[in-house]
Amino acid sequence: MTDFSLLAQLNNAHGPSGREEEVRKVVCEALSSVADEISFDGLGSVIARLNRHATGPKVAVVAHMDEVGFLIREIRPDGLLKVFKLGGIDPAVAVNSELEIKTRHGKKYTGLVWSNKPVTELTIDDLWVDVGATCQQEVIEMGIEIGDSAVFATRHFDLNNSGNLVAKALDDRIGCWLGLELMRTLADKNLPCDFYFVASVQEEVGTKGGKTAIEQLRPDVVLVLDVATAKHVSPSSGSQRVYGQGPCVVVADKIALGHYPLLNFVSDVAKEQGIPIQRDFLAGGGTDNGPATLVGSGIAGLAVTLPVRNCHSAYTQVNQQDVTQCLCLLQHVITQLDETQKARLYPYYS
Repeated sequence: MTDFSLLAQLNNAHGPSGREEEVRKVVCEALSSVADEISFDGLGSVIARLNRHATGPKVAVVAHMDEVGFLIREIRPDGLLKVFKLGGIDPAVAVNSELEIKTRHGKKYTGLVWSNKPVTELTIDDLWVDVGATCQQEVIEMGIEIGDSAVFATRHFDLNNSGNLVAKALDDRIGCWLGLELMRTLADKNLPCDFYFVASVQEEVGTKGGKTAIEQLRPDVVLVLDVATAKHVSPSSGSQRVYGQGPCVVVADKIALGHYPLLNFVSDVAKEQGIPIQRDFLAGGGTDNGPATLVGSGIAGLAVTLPVRNCHSAYTQVNQQDVTQCLCLLQHVITQLDETQKARLYPYYS
């Protein structure tokens, strides 16, 4: 049985965009026993190299550490707080939820979100956060300041021991977990490539770390791990991104095309290994694959995503079987990414 205790640590860490310190600490502690080199970009993304003596093409697996969340933008005279959202949070999803507020000194408080507006009319400006204070001075004395961060307060759990994992930050801590598991399980393998795991920052506010970290690393191949909202349809419908039906390879999204030779290579590996995958399109959004593939003269990149339910909410849900199948696929892909395969990804250079 797969051990998801590290995933629980990742999910429970407080880490909205630009405030990823707790997540970075968990990531670096997990990497300390397996990575030969750990460095950082200027924004705080983690760049971990598995083996400093490795040869072959430079391959980077990328997942973002940040989760959607809020910043405190106003402390009202009556002690209520107003927030600025980080990432795509629907106010109708946020209302009536419990938040974890973190001050710059690390103290944490509970905040309850409420509004007196009908749910159908809500905007982010209609949300109030109650920390139990009756005036502005009480909030200040708690140490809460404008600019402090808040995230959903949900703790990681398995839904009735069903193998469906639930947390506030599976987007994209599940990608981080996969990257860390790849580092751990491939540590004693003689790989044909120079393998890196990149835990990026600020993806939810414009895929920023996906550019800065890859600009610093300049890999030959990029595999970006992320999640996307599953379609609620029958597996027999012919639709893609169905929950519980395997990981997805993204043919195209709003800001990037999957590198076609890499897409086909990953698909072929999945077929050879009997791993079910789904070919998907993300018309409404993008991933770190967008900025990453535009670094330098261009990099072969592909997003591999997991179907989730209730994305960008307090209770995002992922299927454990989808996760383990994705890990198996990535292990087989990385162990086959040698110089010959790299040449096939860039046939125009031949």
